[in-house]
Amino acid sequence: DADKPEPPDPKVIETIFGAFAGGLPEKWDRAWVIIAEKRAQDRAREFEVDCLFTVPDADPLGKANPSCDRKIIFEQVWSLNRNIASSEQRKWQTATLVFMPDGKFELNYVYNDTAKPKAKAKTEKKKN
Repeated sequence: DADKPEPPDPKVIETIFGAFAGGLPEKWDRAWVIIAEKRAQDRAREFEVDCLFTVPDADPLGKANPSCDRKIIFEQVWSLNRNIASSEQRKWQTATLVFMPDGKFELNYVYNDTAKPKAKAKTEKKKN
C-alpha cells in the first residue's frame, strides 16, 4: 500500500530513546514522548514535546521525565516524516512514540478532521 508509512529507522528510534532514557527509573512499565502542535499559522507550525513514563503499580497517566532532551526528540521524530509517502499524512497534529521495557515500540499519528487517513507505524523489533 503506497500510503502506508515505512517502518521507522531503528537508529532514529534509538536516538529518541537515548534522549530521555537517562531520566527513567530502574523499573519502568512504559515510557513515551508526545509531540503536539501548539499552533499553526500559514506554513509555520509550533510544537511542544512531553516525555512521560509509568512505573509498576502507579498512575497510568504517567509522570513527567525531567531529563528529556526535547530538541533532539523533536528533530528525530520530525525526521520520521520521510517514511510517510503522502504529503497530506505528514501534516499530523500529534505524534506519540511509546517504548516498552522489552524493546518494543509503537508510533502513532493523530490528524485533524480535514487530513487524510491516519498513518501508523508499529514494529515488534527490539532496540539495541
